[in-house]
Amino acid sequence: MSGVFNLGLVITFLSFSVCGAISQVGKNSDLDSILGRFPGYHLQAVQELDSAARDFFLRHFPRQDPGIVRGDFNGDGNPDYALLLKGNKSTAQKLVVFLCSGVGQCKSVYDLDVTAYSDSVYLRPVKVGSRVSQTDAIPRNDRALTKKPMALGIEITYFEKAKVVLSWNPKLKKLDEMQTED
Repeated sequence: MSGVFNLGLVITFLSFSVCGAISQVGKNSDLDSILGRFPGYHLQAVQELDSAARDFFLRHFPRQDPGIVRGDFNGDGNPDYALLLKGNKSTAQKLVVFLCSGVGQCKSVYDLDVTAYSDSVYLRPVKVGSRVSQTDAIPRNDRALTKKPMALGIEITYFEKAKVVLSWNPKLKKLDEMQTED
């Protein structure tokens, strides 16, 4: 009887392992598909930051990757991606944001050349509902001075230079930019 029980445990364990592996493959396939659109580029690694930015990042965010933020940026329940892509054979670097649907289709909604800051720029997530305030250095015209992202936001840090937060605007169906530090 205990042999049948043990076999049942092994089968149950293997079922959960296979299901977990399959769900992980689905998560990585979106990322692989996006990266495949940029031949000659790779995700920025922490080693590619200058020494001051690298030391700061490793000290404050040791378990994070400076080149990727994964989360639901537009509130549709599907994982989306913000990526810092660095040229394999050049100094070119770009920030791209992709919104993905539940059927594996990912659409580019943001593309920014950050080559001038390639050794000091990194990404961080901004939690839903976090208070984000515009820096005083920006002229105060019709732009909101403070807002709370309704979905996960993306913080772009230009180390010791500036910070910009991208958050989804559901009315305009696009990412809004707000410079939060200079």
